[in-house]
Amino acid sequence: MSLRGITSDNDGNLFVVGVDSSNVVIISNDGKHHRQILTGEDGLNEPSAIFFDKHTKKLLILDPSCGFDITIINEKTIAITSEDSIEHIGIDIIDTERRKKIKFINLPDSPYGITCDHDSLFVCVERRGMYQINTANHITSHVIRCNLHGGSFVSVFANKIYYTNWRDHSVVCCDYDGSRVWSFEDTSVLAIPGGITVDNDGNVFVVGQSSSNVAIISNDGKLHREILTDKDGLREPSAIFFDTQTKKLLVANKKRNCYPLQCYLK
Repeated sequence: MSLRGITSDNDGNLFVVGVDSSNVVIISNDGKHHRQILTGEDGLNEPSAIFFDKHTKKLLILDPSCGFDITIINEKTIAITSEDSIEHIGIDIIDTERRKKIKFINLPDSPYGITCDHDSLFVCVERRGMYQINTANHITSHVIRCNLHGGSFVSVFANKIYYTNWRDHSVVCCDYDGSRVWSFEDTSVLAIPGGITVDNDGNVFVVGQSSSNVAIISNDGKLHREILTDKDGLREPSAIFFDTQTKKLLVANKKRNCYPLQCYLK
């Protein structure tokens, strides 16, 4: 099973999507039990992302033909990036209750990683940089101008934007106005950085897809250390998520025949 997305519910159980196996597996919070809950017979076709909304208790799954990444706007609405779709390039705004598209936001190039912070969406746009979109009036602003490559991810915490750019192996922190605060580049620590997440203290966790590891970077960008490696079971990790309620760090492997890793932070 090649893993792409991972999320957790209110009880700490994990939900993992298998891209090649076209299924969703739930793993108990103690890691001792698991079962398959959705398959191709339920309409899954190489699902690419998954998200559990802890307010509505809905499990949202993204098919790659629909897009690349997904984020929750509110209890009824989600946003999905189109990736390099040949049909349209931008963001779909979906009403999850009515299961209906309510808005499409055009973007100048292919969007990849996306996140929501209060009334703003932040999205990585290939070759353009970072765009901010107001969730109320959908006004779009170009906040960070840089040559981002496809497959970049973004996270937001305490009025700071954190994003990865796998082409130059960088992790970047910026203010909301686009001013760069710090940048981290060290291929001996992180090679092909992918998924990114931030804990309650502003520490940044990033997966190295090629280096098969996870590194933590301090909130000021000055300190870093490797906390998980291939010796811990990582094989080309692709997705990462910090659960601010349970304080668990969840990592999903992309490599086949590997299992998701659950790491408890102290």
